[in-house]
Amino acid sequence: MVIQNYKKFIFYLKTAGTSVVVISGCWFLYQLRQTKLLVNSVIPPRVLELENVRAQYIYIDDPRYKDIFMFNHVNNLNPALQDEPSTLNYKFTKWWKSLNHDLALRFFQLAHDEDKTERRRALDSLVSLTYLKDWHYCQIAQMMDARTAVSLARSPKADLRFFMKPPQFQQQQKLNEVIEELYNLLTKLNALCSGRHLCLLQFLHKKFQGPYQDNSMFEHDLSSVGLPVSPPVAWDQAFFINCVHAIHHHSSLEEHSRDLADAGALQVLLNVYKHLGDNVDICILIAKIISNLSSHPEYLNDIFQSGWIGILAAWSRHQDIRLASPASRALINLDPDDSDDERYFQRIYPLYPLHRVNFKKKLDLVFIHGLLGGVFVTWRQRDVDRSVPLPDDPISTTRPDMSPSKHLSLRSIVDDHPSEFLRDLAKDLENREWQRVGNDFEVVLDDCPVNMKSEDPGPFFCSGDDECIQETSQSCGSRTQCWPKDWIPKDVPNVRVIGINYTSNLSMWTPLCPIEGVRSTIKERSNEFTQKLVVAGVGKRPIIWACHSMGGLLVKKMLVEEWKNGDANNILRNTKGIVFYSTPHRGSHIASLNQTTQMLIWPSIEVQELREESPQLLQLHDDFLKMLKEHDIEIISFTETKPTRCTALKVPITIVNSNSADPGVGEFYEIPQDHLTICKPASRQSFLYQKVLAMIKRHSQISNDDKYHWENLVTFFEKVM
Repeated sequence: MVIQNYKKFIFYLKTAGTSVVVISGCWFLYQLRQTKLLVNSVIPPRVLELENVRAQYIYIDDPRYKDIFMFNHVNNLNPALQDEPSTLNYKFTKWWKSLNHDLALRFFQLAHDEDKTERRRALDSLVSLTYLKDWHYCQIAQMMDARTAVSLARSPKADLRFFMKPPQFQQQQKLNEVIEELYNLLTKLNALCSGRHLCLLQFLHKKFQGPYQDNSMFEHDLSSVGLPVSPPVAWDQAFFINCVHAIHHHSSLEEHSRDLADAGALQVLLNVYKHLGDNVDICILIAKIISNLSSHPEYLNDIFQSGWIGILAAWSRHQDIRLASPASRALINLDPDDSDDERYFQRIYPLYPLHRVNFKKKLDLVFIHGLLGGVFVTWRQRDVDRSVPLPDDPISTTRPDMSPSKHLSLRSIVDDHPSEFLRDLAKDLENREWQRVGNDFEVVLDDCPVNMKSEDPGPFFCSGDDECIQETSQSCGSRTQCWPKDWIPKDVPNVRVIGINYTSNLSMWTPLCPIEGVRSTIKERSNEFTQKLVVAGVGKRPIIWACHSMGGLLVKKMLVEEWKNGDANNILRNTKGIVFYSTPHRGSHIASLNQTTQMLIWPSIEVQELREESPQLLQLHDDFLKMLKEHDIEIISFTETKPTRCTALKVPITIVNSNSADPGVGEFYEIPQDHLTICKPASRQSFLYQKVLAMIKRHSQISNDDKYHWENLVTFFEKVM
C-alpha cells in the first residue's frame, strides 16, 4: 500500500512539473513576441539594412525560369516548373557546372596549404576553371585573404571577379569633400615628418595659402543654414594632379614612405580614383605611390582591406606600360610566395615579366636611360618620319592604260566600302603575294651602319621567311611604347627585363628637392642603383646592360666600383655584355661652357660631369679598360652621325661625336640617326635591334646551372687526363 501511494505521488509530481515547464515556456514566448512588437513599433525593422544601397539578387541557373516574366499570374508559373529538360546534353552541362563549382572551392582550400608549390599549383588550377558564374566568384572573393588575393592578382589569366570592391566604394562623395580629404592628408603627412620635408611644406603654403589655411575653404555647407560664405574657388583637374604629385613625391622618400598608411592615404587615394579613374596620369601617380608603399610588406593587409589589390591587378594588364609596370611592381613586392624573393624599390621597374611565369629566368637585361630621359620614353619605338612624302594612294590614281569603265567600277567599290575594308583587302593581297615569292628574298635591315670598326659585323640582312618579317607585316600600324618589353620576349622568352628610372636636370635654376639633391653625382647614383639592383636579384644570373648616353657612364661606374670592392655581389662576374648607345666616354663638347656662360646657366652637376675631356671621365674609362682585361665582357657600341635638333628653334647640334662614343674595345658602329633616336629601333628588322638580339641569344642559351655543371665536367676530365 505504501509503495502504491509513493508511485502515485511521483506521477503527480512529474505531471505538475511538466505542466509548469510548458506553461512557463508559453509565457516566455508570449513575452518575447510582445517585446519584439514593442521594439518594432519604436525602431524600424530595416534600420540595419540602410547600407544595402543596391538590391540583392540570387543567381538562378535553371532554363525553366527563362520565360518567368512572360506569365501574367503567379499561378501560371507552376506548369513551367514541371517540364525540366531531360536531355543528355542538359544533364551533362548541369553536372559539369556543379563539378566546376566544387573544384573551385577545393582548389581555393588547397591554396592555403603550407607548401608554396602546392599553393601555386592550386591557384593555377583555380584560374584555369571555366563555366564559373558570378555568384561563384563572389563566394570565393568573400573568403579571400590577402596572400591569396595577391597570388591571384599576379596570375595573368585570373578573372577580375575574384576581387571584391571595398564597402566604401559605393559611397558617392562630392568634389569638395575629396579636396578636403586631400588637404587633411597632406597636413597629416607634414605633421608625421615634423615638417622636415621642405617640398611638402612649401606646397601646403603655396596651394593652400591665405584665408584657406583656417579651413574656411571647406565650409561648403554654411549656405544651407543661411550663413554667408566666400565665393567658391575654381578647383580644376590640374589641382588634383598637383596634390597627387605632392603625395607621390613624399612617398618617394624612403624615410617617409611609411607615413602614408599611418595617415590614411589609401582610402583618400581610393576616393580620388573614384572621381578621376578615367585619367591615366592620375592612375599612374597612384600606382607609383602604392608601389613605393609596397616596399614595406607589413602593410599588405592594409592595402588588401582598402580594395587596391583588384585595382592593381587590372592596372597590371593595362596596355600603357607606364601604368602596368608600377602596378606589377607593387604586386611583386607584396607577394609573399614569390620563390625568387626579389623586390623592386623606387627607380627600379620590372618590364618583363609583369606576372608570374612558369619558366626559369636565365638572363637579366638591365636598361638605363641618359640625361633628361626616362624608362618609358627612351626605349620606345622610333616615331614615323613625317618629313618623308608618302606614296600616292593607288585607289585615287588612274593609270593611263585603264579604261573609263574599269576606273568607274573601281571608284564605285571605294564609294560602297569603307577605307578600312580597302586597306585590309590590300594588306591581304600583299601578304599572299609575299608568301608566294617573298620567301626567296633577303630584306635589308633598317638603320644599317655607315661606318664600323669590327672584324665580324652584321647581321645586315634578314630572310624573307623570318618571324620578325611576318609579324611586322601582320601588325602593321601597331607601335610599341617599350621595345625591350614587347620585342625581346618574343625572340628570347626566358629572360627578365628591368628598367632603371631617375630624374636629371640641365640647370641648377630648376627647382630641386633639398633632400634628393645630394644624389645627383654619378658616384652617388651608381651606389644607389647597385644596392637596389642587388635587392631585385641582379647578380644571381647572367646580365646584359643596355645604356643610352649618361646611362653608360653609370653602368661603368657600377662595374668599376664592384671590381674595386672584390665583386661582393657577383654583378661583375655575371656581366656578359654591355650595349652603349652614344655614351660620351670622353665627355661631350656641349657641356664645356666658359665661365661667363656657367654663371648665367648655372649648369647642374650632371652637366658639369659630362664636360669634354673631364679628368673624372678619363680616369673612369681607364679603370674600365683595366677591368676588361680581367673580365671577358662583350661590348657593342653605337653612335650617331646626324645632328640633334634642340630647343624650339631646332638648332642642329652633335651631342656625342664618334671619338667620344668609341670606347676602344668591342664592336663599334656609326648609325645614321641623331642622339635621341639612336636607341629607338624603327622595327624588329632594324640593325639596332637585331645586333642586340644576337648578343642576347648567345648568352641566354646556357644558364648558370648549366655553366656550373659544364665547369664541373671540364674539371673532372682534367683530373682524369
